[in-house]
Amino acid sequence: MLQNKTASLLILLTIVSVVALSGCTEKSERNPLSVTNMEIVPGQIKTSTIELFVTTYIKNSDEGTAALSSKNTSLILKATSSDRDFLVNQSTAFIGKIAPGETVNVTTMLTLPKKGGYSLEATLFEEGKEMDRGYRMVSNLDSLQADSKAINLRIDGIDFLVRKAAEEKVVIQSDIYVTNFGAKSSQDYKLMLKATDIDSKLVADKQWSNTGIIAPDETVIRSVNLTVPDRYNYVVDVLIWSNSTIVGQGQDYVQLNATTMLGDKERLAARGTRTGAFVNEEAAAQPAEMSVGRFENATMSAEAAREEPGFPALAALAMIGLAAIALRKRRE
Repeated sequence: MLQNKTASLLILLTIVSVVALSGCTEKSERNPLSVTNMEIVPGQIKTSTIELFVTTYIKNSDEGTAALSSKNTSLILKATSSDRDFLVNQSTAFIGKIAPGETVNVTTMLTLPKKGGYSLEATLFEEGKEMDRGYRMVSNLDSLQADSKAINLRIDGIDFLVRKAAEEKVVIQSDIYVTNFGAKSSQDYKLMLKATDIDSKLVADKQWSNTGIIAPDETVIRSVNLTVPDRYNYVVDVLIWSNSTIVGQGQDYVQLNATTMLGDKERLAARGTRTGAFVNEEAAAQPAEMSVGRFENATMSAEAAREEPGFPALAALAMIGLAAIALRKRRE
């Protein structure tokens, strides 16, 4: 009987010691390092790429008198495409040691194709051992407009004039309004204009020109002729090139086969466009390039000249004066 009690006591002590040791082991292996937050800020936005600045916040939550600084830490940031789960880009940043109770942050830049969305994964390592991960999603990057601040030029609008319509072809003069909103005169950049059929996505015509040197706070008009098939609707893109990089863009639409709503049921129907009725007879072989500022000054000068009294006005005043004198003599 005594032997049974002794054996039971030994088994109980063994179980208690195992549980106690297990608790101590779990506590000693607790991970104090964690990724607490991730912030994403867009950088330079180009036509085909975008820069993302990702700031990752890391905390060492170790506390107490026995708390120690972490060992050397590092962070790997990966961008994976949302649709295909392909690794697109990654970057590694060295952080170093993190003191107990301290939160540090590290900012990493990734350049990604401006298309679709991505999963951003920040993985924290301590001496090569993975400690924690953080995730963020970005989407609809292709809807972001390209940033033109790098060159201080902006496309403010496009006007379309029909110069010729014959044999199922239409010559459209595109007047492009380019503004320099910078503090210095701009460089002379390449200007590409293309007309794309909205339905088929086929490019009907593509032409090159130049922005020219534009003074600060000045808007100029650059005119380019496009020859396209009649009775189609087009999206017209203007691209500003610096060497082999697109640094600015603008877009507008011209409809040579316009549509309209019919009846109360809002039925959409093509009504067509009589392109010949819009032909401007003052077609020039080389479309003029004009500064809006000079155009306004010339207009104001012409209006001022029309307002100055000329010879006909003086003659009329003289006739009125003579008539008044004659009438006065008759009364006397």
